[in-house]
Amino acid sequence: MKKSTWLWFSLMRLAAFALPLAIMLLLGMIPWLAATLSAIIGLCVSYIFFAKTRNALSESLYEKRAAKNVNHDKDADAEDAEVEAGLAKESKGKA
Repeated sequence: MKKSTWLWFSLMRLAAFALPLAIMLLLGMIPWLAATLSAIIGLCVSYIFFAKTRNALSESLYEKRAAKNVNHDKDADAEDAEVEAGLAKESKGKA
């Protein structure tokens, strides 16, 4: 996973929250209401406009996770194949 992707996405999300919060606080809004509305605005902005970065981040997380699971247990794979073959035979007999 690229650290720059993670850092960039985090900074964009933080800015999407902090900018509306600062504007609302400068306008004299109640702090808890300003924080709540800023969180909602930040979530919406992130969901709509940061999809490309979010997808790149999730792909890199998936690739990193998949790379950890490269060492499959061959015995477990053989057992799974036998179970699946047995289930296939059972379903043919019922049909």
